[in-house]
Amino acid sequence: MTGHPSKLLRIAHALDPIAIWTGKLTAWLIIPMVLSLVYEVVARYVFDSPTLWAYDMTFMLYGAFFMLGSAYTLQRKGHIRTDSLYGGWSPRTQGIVDAVCYIVMFMPFAAIFLWFGWSYFLKAFMTGERFVSSPWMPITWPFKMAMPLTGLLLAIQGVSEFCKSLDAAISGRWPEGAGQTGLGREAT
Repeated sequence: MTGHPSKLLRIAHALDPIAIWTGKLTAWLIIPMVLSLVYEVVARYVFDSPTLWAYDMTFMLYGAFFMLGSAYTLQRKGHIRTDSLYGGWSPRTQGIVDAVCYIVMFMPFAAIFLWFGWSYFLKAFMTGERFVSSPWMPITWPFKMAMPLTGLLLAIQGVSEFCKSLDAAISGRWPEGAGQTGLGREAT
């Protein structure tokens, strides 16, 4: 491996910290989610006084946790992949296949998620939309804001992963740290 990363890898290395930072920040959502669950269980079963808000808080935080953590999961190679053929291919072939898949399948999905997520968020924000299925009736826009933000974060990380894949397709090797042992790319 050369001492200097290619321009593609410099782009990827500049984008990766966004997913890492937002993933670590998103991980903190687990604390209020667990606390609201614990509070609800204690209130319901110890004091026979269930809350109106705990269920809603839990599903909104879990949804946000799941969505906002997806770019971090992509950066860490944590998403599921079918490896029956892929694992036996050379890094060059893996890079070509990954690059094509990022362009043809992944980026359109991220763009659609961003576009429609923004529409859902904006409508909810402008109208003061509330969850009518809940007696608490919380506003929906903070929850719906996670959708376009997720699309944006996935698109940014998708560009990073595309750059890594294209670099592997050109160089014939995965950059250090881009490999995944056991389920796909082998670490270099």
